[in-house]
Amino acid sequence: MRIRDVVIGANASMYYKLNFRKIKGVYYPRSEQEVIAAIKHAISNGLSVTPKGGGSGLSGACTGGNDERLMISSLQMKEVLAVSKDQGYIDVQPGITPDKINEFLAPMGMRFYVAPSSRDIATVGGILSTDGGGNDTWFNGTMRDSTIRVKMVLYDGRVLTIDTKGVKSNDPELETELNKIGMSIHDVASSHGTLGFITELRLSIGPQIKETLIGGIAEFEECNALGRALTEMINRKSPVRYGEAITSAHLDVREDLNPPLLIIDFPANYESEMKDIIDYKPLDKQELAKMKDIRLKLPKRNPKIGIQVALFEGYGFHGDSLLHLQDRLDMVNALLVDHGMTPFAKYGHGPSKWYLGNNTPTYGLILHSREIKPEDKSGQEMLDTVLAIVNLCEANGITPKPEHKWPYSDELKKKRLEEIRGIIGQGFNPFLLSKECNEVLGSMV
Repeated sequence: MRIRDVVIGANASMYYKLNFRKIKGVYYPRSEQEVIAAIKHAISNGLSVTPKGGGSGLSGACTGGNDERLMISSLQMKEVLAVSKDQGYIDVQPGITPDKINEFLAPMGMRFYVAPSSRDIATVGGILSTDGGGNDTWFNGTMRDSTIRVKMVLYDGRVLTIDTKGVKSNDPELETELNKIGMSIHDVASSHGTLGFITELRLSIGPQIKETLIGGIAEFEECNALGRALTEMINRKSPVRYGEAITSAHLDVREDLNPPLLIIDFPANYESEMKDIIDYKPLDKQELAKMKDIRLKLPKRNPKIGIQVALFEGYGFHGDSLLHLQDRLDMVNALLVDHGMTPFAKYGHGPSKWYLGNNTPTYGLILHSREIKPEDKSGQEMLDTVLAIVNLCEANGITPKPEHKWPYSDELKKKRLEEIRGIIGQGFNPFLLSKECNEVLGSMV
């Protein structure tokens, strides 16, 4: 086995038991032409293609399942191609990270405003494929909101240029057909590598914002009160620049935390209105930085007994489910206990923004979750728990954030992807949309 095969298989999800014998080729192209050549090799050998970025996603899409496949990594495609400060855009290859983009833009006084917590390793091509974002999505939107256009190579080697209005192609007939069904950036966002390989992105950039921010910590008696406060911020369109909630933490790692709580900062001129919404304790910059660091390190702490896992990420509470946050969390935790799991910690971004499968923007609280699993839990039992959570969420108005689910779990998105793939070809990540997807993922836990 070559070391590059191991590297190409690495990912942050719990689906990591890969059969490396099924990976029939690993490519690290540097240009669009090299991508086309790699795909041509896949076609000639009857292989499916799996695009791979930094591997920080949690859906399992970048594993390629158990198909015989060709893996194409974007990690050598990390060049800045062009930049226009006046027009507010930067053209980049898909393998560059947000941190590297901002390192390049800093001397110009400009910034790219998409900042997932994995921004040092997540690639912009991968972030668009999962429609990722971070605790700034409430203010800056998700990746699709900052993507002006994207170039993509299809399974047959044809090339598309896609923006919010439609598609251009080197094949006029294909262009007409895709524009007839209204294909746009929204379809590429959260497609999890099922459409093609992204070779170039034009991203929105803006001046570095200089403003005086203040912040603090608000503690709540229970999570319904937290949900009501976040709902009020959403209704008022409060200019929150950083909002992170911790709804629960296991006694092994809680220390001085008193959840549920909200760590928040916002422009100083909004202080009086924020005090109308929440009763918070002001913190100076050093104290606030310490609280943010505690939140970041919370999932990296370990229980005294057992193994910590991330079964299901990105619970999206909005509307009624946000107003009844405590009740919904109690249901989720009861399900976890019934499946032999111990709730460990729940934390995440709020207020936040994400999109539903019909491309409707949605606002609420995105919670990440960690559980303690018994050592004797099988992979299939783990996946059964995940699928039970998906069903519970769908029945109770909780919508998973796209970067932490599979496209098939949203029927609207799945139907749309299948419609497009019927026109452009189905050679990319076919396992994600197959009837055997659950079984495949279960075998990889």
